[in-house]
Amino acid sequence: MKKLSILIIVVLLSFIKCSKETNNESLCSSPTLINQVNSGDLAVHGILYNINCLISESTEPFKYKKFTYDTQNILQKVEVANSFDAFSCAMIPGQALETDPRKAAISEYSTFEYGNDLKISKKSYYYINNGNTKLTSWQTFEYNNGNIVRLNTFNAQGNLTGYYDYTYDSKGNITKYEDYRFDSAIILSSTHIYEFDNKINPYKVFACEGIPGKYTNTNNIVKETYISYYGTSQNRYTTSTEYSYNSIDYPVRINDLVCIYGK
Repeated sequence: MKKLSILIIVVLLSFIKCSKETNNESLCSSPTLINQVNSGDLAVHGILYNINCLISESTEPFKYKKFTYDTQNILQKVEVANSFDAFSCAMIPGQALETDPRKAAISEYSTFEYGNDLKISKKSYYYINNGNTKLTSWQTFEYNNGNIVRLNTFNAQGNLTGYYDYTYDSKGNITKYEDYRFDSAIILSSTHIYEFDNKINPYKVFACEGIPGKYTNTNNIVKETYISYYGTSQNRYTTSTEYSYNSIDYPVRINDLVCIYGK
């Protein structure tokens, strides 16, 4: 236990050091674009934008993501680098020059295909191992009134492994989604039920990745009920989130996290 406590302290000190050493800035700055999330003195999420005000980089502890667009500003690829080195700043918002996250080794990435309406039709996931790229899974998207109502997941061999069904309110918030897994037959694995405030969700800048939920909702989740199913039994958990907002209805505090926006 003592060794674990020492390791945690070292990790936190590493986060603090990294969070104070910044050298990258967004090419777009706006009071409606979230660019950093802090937990106390620690920067736990940093977001950079390109000249078109589209998200270009995202850094969190142990994870860095890079977004690539075509000439029409349509997302084509998201690259991910993971690091589990507590002494490395590579994945920490506020990196030093010698640990620039853009130099981190990419270990996985996803690519996107679109229909004639420019909505995502397919998202493919790849893993890189020793320089070799391997398709691991892919997803297809079904829409109704512009909303993703079903997301189908397939393995690399093209076999359906499960799907998610989504229900929305009139504002485009997901009020419920159900997770179905394939286990000799399709079974309901879990259900998520949400309640919302009437303020603006700053994380919608990630909607381009095509994952319904926190990153596509119009408003912010204030209550989530999670129900998991095991045979004939089920477990239910409920969590709540508290917010403080600025004068233009964006959250500046999410529980104990502080949100910082561009100017």
